[in-house]
Amino acid sequence: EEEAEASAPVDRDRDLLGGARSKIRGRLDKLFDDVFRGFEDQAERADDQARYWDAYNCVINECQFYHGTAEIYFPAIRDAINAIVTRLGNQMFPQGGRAIEEVSADGTQASGLIGLLEHYLREAQYEINVNRPLCRHLQIEGHGNLYVDWAEIERQVVSRETHGPRIEIGGEQVEAPGEDIEDIKEETIVEGRPVFEVLHDCDVLILPHTADTPEEALANGGSVTIVRRWSKTKIDQMEEGGQIQKRAARDLKDAMAKMSRGESNQEKKLVEHVGIQAKGSEATVWETWTMLPLDDKGAYSEDGRPRLCRVFFGPEREALGCKRNPYWNDRLPLWSKPWEKVAGVQKGDSPVSRVASLQYEINDAINEGADAATLSAGPIIRRDSEKSNGPLVLAIGAIWDAPAGAIEMMTFPDLTPRAVTRVQMGIQAIFQSLGVNPSMLPQQTSTSKSNQAKVAQEQAIDLLTTAEGVKVLTDAGTWALGWMVDLDYQFRDTEITVRQFGDLGREAELEQVAPLQNRSGFSFLWRGAEQVKMMAMMQQQGTALLNVARGMRQELMAEGMQLRLAPAFEAAFQSVFGAFLGSKILIDQRHQLTMSQGEENAMLGEGFEVHVHPLDN
Repeated sequence: EEEAEASAPVDRDRDLLGGARSKIRGRLDKLFDDVFRGFEDQAERADDQARYWDAYNCVINECQFYHGTAEIYFPAIRDAINAIVTRLGNQMFPQGGRAIEEVSADGTQASGLIGLLEHYLREAQYEINVNRPLCRHLQIEGHGNLYVDWAEIERQVVSRETHGPRIEIGGEQVEAPGEDIEDIKEETIVEGRPVFEVLHDCDVLILPHTADTPEEALANGGSVTIVRRWSKTKIDQMEEGGQIQKRAARDLKDAMAKMSRGESNQEKKLVEHVGIQAKGSEATVWETWTMLPLDDKGAYSEDGRPRLCRVFFGPEREALGCKRNPYWNDRLPLWSKPWEKVAGVQKGDSPVSRVASLQYEINDAINEGADAATLSAGPIIRRDSEKSNGPLVLAIGAIWDAPAGAIEMMTFPDLTPRAVTRVQMGIQAIFQSLGVNPSMLPQQTSTSKSNQAKVAQEQAIDLLTTAEGVKVLTDAGTWALGWMVDLDYQFRDTEITVRQFGDLGREAELEQVAPLQNRSGFSFLWRGAEQVKMMAMMQQQGTALLNVARGMRQELMAEGMQLRLAPAFEAAFQSVFGAFLGSKILIDQRHQLTMSQGEENAMLGEGFEVHVHPLDN
C-alpha cells in the first residue's frame, strides 16, 4: 500500500486555496501586490505601444505637430511592416515544402506523428492566425507572446448505412438475402487539437524584469502574469471546469459593473478601429504562473518543494482559484521573446520607436502641401480701392470694369515639390531603419535602370536580412511543435484518431512521444526557413556535389564512409512536388507497416483503403 501510494500520480486538479484563512492566501496576497505594481511600472511602455499601433493603423493622434485642414496619413510604417510580414511569413511556410522536421538519436522517423502535427497546424490555421500576427506584433511592439492550450469540441455526426435484412441466429445478428435497408446512424464524437493565442505585450508581465526568459523568472522566485478579460459565459465555463471556486465566480459576476481599473486594453482599441463597437461588460482577471511549495501529496506546505502552479486573481485582490500546472510536461505554456535581445532585459524595444518621428514628419509634410494646394484653388484678389471699388463677381464670363493695374490676382506658393521631397526622404529612412529592401515591395522604388549585378546584389541582401529576421519566428515555431507533441500525447484519443485518419492515425498511435522524450531523444524542429535556402543550394550546388560524390564512392568506402543518396532525393522530391505529392512519388517502404487482420477489417469497415506491406504474406 505504501509503494502504491508513493507511485500514485499527484492530483493536478486539486484546489490549493483551502479556507478563507489558509496560509497560501497570505502568500498569494503578497504576490498580487507585486503583480499590480509590475503592471503600473510598465504602463508607460503600454502607452508607447498604443501610439505605435496608431502609426500602423494610420490613426492621427496627439503626436502630430501640424494641425491644419487636411488630415492625410501616409502609410509608410504600415507598408514597411506589411512587407516584412509577407516576406518572413513566406519564408516560414515555403511553397510546396515541408516546414516540420523530426530529428532522433537513433535515426528513426515519426512520420505518422509529423503528419498529425501538420494536420493540427492546418486546423489551427497557424500561418494566417498565428505566424503573421506574431510577426506583426514583434515589429510593432518589439516583443512577441504566444500562448498554447488544448481545446475540444463535441459534434453529433449523422451517417447513412446500407445493409441487407438481418436475422438473429444463435444470439448473433446475421445478414440475410433480400432488399437492402438504409438506416440513419447518429453518433457523438469529440475532436481536440492545440489552440494558439497571440497576446499583446501590454497584457503580459514577467517578474523580475531583468530575467532573460520566463523560465528564468520562475526559477528565481518570480512570476508570469497574463491579463484575461472574461464575460459571464466565460466565468461560468471556468467554474464548471473547476478552474475557479463557485463562490469566487458568483462574486466576480456581481462585481463586473464596478471593476474599471483603467488598464491598457489594446484589443478593444483594435476592435473599435475596424468599426465594431466593443460593448458589454467584462471582468478583468489576472492569470499568474508561479512556483509554490507543495508536499509529496500535492498540498501547500511551507517546507515543500517548489512546483509550478497557476493562480487566477480577481479585481478585489481575491484569489479565484489555484491549482498545480495541469500539463504533464510541467512547462509554462507561454513563449515570450523580444525581436532584438538585450542582455539583462526580458522585454524588447519596438523597431517602430526609432521611426515614429519620421512618420509624423511625413504626415506634416503631406498635410502642409495639401492645405497649400487647397488654398491655391481659391485665388487672392488685390485691388486699388481708389481706382476700382465696384463689386467683383467670381463667375465664368464675368466682366469687371476697372482701369489697368487696379486688380491683381495672387496665388499661394506651390509646396508640392517640397512636400514630395520630404515624404520621399522619410520613406527611405523608415525602410532603411526597418530593413526593407526594394525586392520586398510589390513594385520597385528605384527609378534608375536595373542591371544584372544590381538585381543580384539586392537578392543577396534580401536573403541575408530575411535569414536573420526569421530566426525569432523559427524559435516560436519549434516551441509550438514541442508543445503540440506534448499536448497530443496527453489528450489525444488513439481510437478516434485511427478512425479519422486511417494509416496515418495508426502510425501516430505507434509513434507517441512522451513529454520526457520530447526535446531530448526526439526533437521536432521548424525547418520552413531553411527549406528555402536548401532549395536554392540544391539548384545551384547540390546536383554538382552529388555527381562528384558518386564518382568518389570507392574512395569514400575506403575511408570508412558510406554514401546514401536516398535522403537527398527525398528532400529534392518534396521540394519540387511538395510534401504530400512527393511522398506519394518516392515511397519509403519502411513506413508501410504491417497490421493484424482485425485492424485491417476495422479500417476497411470505416471506409479506408488499406495498404498492405509487400513483404506481408
